[in-house]
Amino acid sequence: MDYSGKIVVGHDDSAASSLAVRYAARLALAAGKELRIIHAWIWPLLGKNVEPVDGVADSGLRNQALALLRGAAEEARAAAPGVQVGTSLITGHARVVLGEASRTADLVVVGHRGLGGFFGMLLGSVSLGLVTHAGCPVLVVRTEEEPEGPVLVGVDGSQAGAEAVVSGVRIARMRRSPLKIVHVHRVVDGRSAMSAQEAAQVLEEGVAQARVELGEDAGIEVTGELVESRTVPQGLLAAAQEARIVVVGFQGQGRRRFGSTAHAIMHHAPGNAAICRHEHIPVETDEAPQVVEES
Repeated sequence: MDYSGKIVVGHDDSAASSLAVRYAARLALAAGKELRIIHAWIWPLLGKNVEPVDGVADSGLRNQALALLRGAAEEARAAAPGVQVGTSLITGHARVVLGEASRTADLVVVGHRGLGGFFGMLLGSVSLGLVTHAGCPVLVVRTEEEPEGPVLVGVDGSQAGAEAVVSGVRIARMRRSPLKIVHVHRVVDGRSAMSAQEAAQVLEEGVAQARVELGEDAGIEVTGELVESRTVPQGLLAAAQEARIVVVGFQGQGRRRFGSTAHAIMHHAPGNAAICRHEHIPVETDEAPQVVEES
């Protein structure tokens, strides 16, 4: 599966994934990229008969899946007239299928909850599993009605934070949006592991990196904000209230595969949020995704 230069969106016929398709279509059109809609199809794995019923046109699970993809493509074109759309029906579980697609895609877009969600769940298992394994940034869509604010990128001086700046610049270009770099200076009872001067330097380096990444694109304003808070997630979430999208790295200065700040942002961001990974970690499974049909 080679989706180089494409924006990939997962679709499972849920309301959240339909929202993601519409959002991704507008994003792809603005960025001048092809949108690839992927449906992960598990019925063959369960031994189900997927072929049409004799004498019944368009019957069978395979035809139903293809019809679902055609409907999603029509929804994308209606949301963003002129967008280039392709579809892929792939056998496999969604987290594995989208994870493999993320090896080459520019961006993977998913809804915050899928058909497997249940009441009280803030983030679906596919979305959460994907952001911990993806090989490209993953944008989790909660709303189509974004504020008019900037794309906000959280930095902490880590390599993952620097990668978040790269992705934030890319997303700001797609959205033609201002870019705000934020560093949270964690202060508890007047004490901090970092001095105010060191915190300011982390922020300055993030802003400088963003301006270098933007290069000659003077149409995007870059600003910086130093936020003081008891916790990093609390500070970022407060700063993100008026942001179009909040962008963070998958981990911070710690060694966890998926950092606590990223986890908090994915679950509690007031709007749309992107987690930036650039090294795919395969899900442990014997299952190899198989492309059934592409158009």
